[in-house]
Amino acid sequence: MSAKPDLNLLIVFDAIMSERNLRLAAERLGRSQPAVSQSVARLRDILGDRLFEKTPKGVKPTQRAEALWLEIRDSLHLIDQALTHSEFDPKLISTQVSIGLADDVHEMAFADIVSDLRERAPGVVLRVAEVDHQSVWQDVGDGRVDLAVSVAPPPPRGLGASTLLEQPFVILHRPDVSPPTTLKSYLKSTHVAVGFRDEVAGYTDQRLANMGHTREVIAWTPRFGSIPDLVARTGALATMPDPIARWHAKRFNLAIAKLPFDLDPVPVHLCWHQRRRTDPLNIWLRDQVGATVLRRMAS
Repeated sequence: MSAKPDLNLLIVFDAIMSERNLRLAAERLGRSQPAVSQSVARLRDILGDRLFEKTPKGVKPTQRAEALWLEIRDSLHLIDQALTHSEFDPKLISTQVSIGLADDVHEMAFADIVSDLRERAPGVVLRVAEVDHQSVWQDVGDGRVDLAVSVAPPPPRGLGASTLLEQPFVILHRPDVSPPTTLKSYLKSTHVAVGFRDEVAGYTDQRLANMGHTREVIAWTPRFGSIPDLVARTGALATMPDPIARWHAKRFNLAIAKLPFDLDPVPVHLCWHQRRRTDPLNIWLRDQVGATVLRRMAS
């Protein structure tokens, strides 16, 4: 290293790492894109590393850039907060944010999320993307969404999560169909189920397989919204998380029953990238969206 980088260069570097795009970083800093590119060139000379590689969507940091950012980002954000005298006011924000919602969360809470954000931050435009447990961490890590609400495995390094609620499973059934009271009668029944992408067995089927059993699934769908009509038309059972099952039961005159075997509840997580951990808007969004989802799905 031929010289020490000054704070301005590190601020530019932090913006690029957060946005993964030179144009967006320039807009965030209120600078021209050529000025940002010039700062990157100076930092490359000082550090002796390319730092970023071009991609169709923006730039991808090198391992050296990732390691440097890990060391400096929290310090830079603390400095920024110390120098910012005005408190964050969501009513003054004018921007677009992208939130990933699992299918059941979207069905139950989307309207409330929009309504609550509209009231508290009228200048924020919400764009929703679909996520599921297979894709959520890639969607968050790639920056496709600013935050997400989904059932998800433990977060990879650099990504963060908090648990909003635990969802036990119940059986959704037609009122004239007697629900199974034993595992044997459950296995003799026909079922409809939610499955995502190339998923060959859902959460319930994995549990049954571990017990040495299989059930007869006559239809798979990636959407919880398709389940009520399937249950009503076929008389099949649907094993589902309790919140969305009760939501459907009330709206479509269906019934709820207890599972005749043990099935662990699944947690609903609020998911975000650590690079936005101290971003005031993202912090505020996590609080607002999390509270809205919890109110809607835990009630």
